[in-house]
Amino acid sequence: MVPIYTAACVQTNVWPVYPKKGGPPEIAHKERNLARAEELISRVADWNPSKIYVLPEFFLTGAGGVGKTQKDRDILCVRMDGPEMARLCALAKNVNAYIAGMVWEVMDDWPDRYWNTAFICSPEGKVVLKYHKHYDFTGKTKPGDVMGEYVARYGEDALWPVIDTPIGRMGCLVCYDINIPENARCLALNGAEIILHPTSEGRAPFLLEDVGGWEIGKRSRAYENLCYVISANQGQFLGSDFPTDRMRGRSQIIDYTGRVVTIAETTGECILQADIHIEQLRQKRAQLQMNFLAELQTHVHAVQYARRTLWPKELWKDGPTGGDMGNIKAGRETIARLQAEGLFVPPAAAQDKKSFV
Repeated sequence: MVPIYTAACVQTNVWPVYPKKGGPPEIAHKERNLARAEELISRVADWNPSKIYVLPEFFLTGAGGVGKTQKDRDILCVRMDGPEMARLCALAKNVNAYIAGMVWEVMDDWPDRYWNTAFICSPEGKVVLKYHKHYDFTGKTKPGDVMGEYVARYGEDALWPVIDTPIGRMGCLVCYDINIPENARCLALNGAEIILHPTSEGRAPFLLEDVGGWEIGKRSRAYENLCYVISANQGQFLGSDFPTDRMRGRSQIIDYTGRVVTIAETTGECILQADIHIEQLRQKRAQLQMNFLAELQTHVHAVQYARRTLWPKELWKDGPTGGDMGNIKAGRETIARLQAEGLFVPPAAAQDKKSFV
């Protein structure tokens, strides 16, 4: 039996490594961000310890600059056996908890590529899970971009890794991934009970509090998969020419019924904690009524999926991505193809112009 325990969202302020438009990097900001994350987790662990701590996407560096040059990537990216991860693993061991987050990653055996990587460090002081982000248009490499080689190297389970721990089965999604239902469903089909969600959410209509699709997506992923979602967003931007309140805050912990248990009511630095009831979740999954996973007819849905080619497979197999604009161009071409095939009906203006783009 798993006793009730708490999990925490660590909504940290971020000092971007590239703080000024067109300006040089502030390499010291990387150390400052890491030290602050260590300080916050250590302080809370002394006062009111949790078993899981989730840091935001880009907590270490901020988002900007990674796609510019190899020099920029050398500054921003880490390796899983590097000093930054060693410190986070040591912290996890010291506070006897799991620590999750996201880093820009490079791997020597994938030259000229970089990855948006979620990680989990264990209480034993080891990186026990690594997940590569599957979705959005930025210039990182995604598993689907190099699908054949990726699976050949790591196996199919590496696409949706889940770890079985004494406090529950955990997997990760990163930021925009939460909007694609199949992401969370694939983790659930690999046994995930808790989805750790490092995220970086700014201000846009689709992110409006309580009504935007992104908010609905988080609750839906928890509800339809009978799992917890622990979503940690960035706090304020400091020491840069970005607005201080560029990010929207609202880190949150959502239970397996889709209920928001706790939410950050600030855009600033804070730590949220909430109880995790794994045994109640397991009791729910043992019932038939509203058990969406047990009822799922994968054989029926697989037929429809096999019929459709949407985003192209292995788009960047032969080399690194074309950056943001390369992915945007591919997206426009995909929409044009789906319109030409009749899956999408083009809007009236496009029909009048005889254009599907």
